[in-house]
Amino acid sequence: MKINLFFDVGSTLHHPITGNWFITPNFFNILGTVELDIVLEALKESFFLLDERQIHNENEEFDMFCKFYLNVLKHMKYPNISTEIIQSLAYDNVFNDNKVVFYPEVKNKLKELSTKYDLYIISDAWPSTYRILKDNNLLQLFKKIYISSELGYKKSDKILFKIALEDISLESENYFIDDRIDLINISKDYGFIPILIDRENNQNTTHIKINNLNDLEKILDLIQK
Repeated sequence: MKINLFFDVGSTLHHPITGNWFITPNFFNILGTVELDIVLEALKESFFLLDERQIHNENEEFDMFCKFYLNVLKHMKYPNISTEIIQSLAYDNVFNDNKVVFYPEVKNKLKELSTKYDLYIISDAWPSTYRILKDNNLLQLFKKIYISSELGYKKSDKILFKIALEDISLESENYFIDDRIDLINISKDYGFIPILIDRENNQNTTHIKINNLNDLEKILDLIQK
């Protein structure tokens, strides 16, 4: 039977270099000295602005993040809000590949897995994901990518999994690998075999659990024997 592997991206294949997806590498260089607690609270109050659907390209993504960071600065009561600062923050988020770091085994393991299985992505993400994958020589490994902002649905909306399955043979066996238990549970409802990737090994689940992609290959080898 044909086996397809569907991956989440953030916290599954890579992670933010700063530890926060929206505090970008140059965030504090751009803003100067600001209190982290105030920043985190302002980010929380601004997340609703990232719920825009149908973001089709990086320019639209940039515009969305300009609105986002404007709101963040207002909530921070930042004293010197300017178009230049807003655009610098948005640019650093959208166009700086160095905002993320791929986990150590990911690049080589994805290349190996792609020789045995068809690889896909289902991710709550924006169009810059394509560029980051391409710049890391990974984009060509995936047969198709399903990005929430392009399709207008998040994984939690459930229909994103249905859309992905429309392109897949009914005779195939489909695995979904994600770091969130709630999302792998949803994938199971659509016939995926859920696999939790728990890199910190601090989550409990009755589903298959792995700590990295090396473990994934071992699990798949066992299943096929």
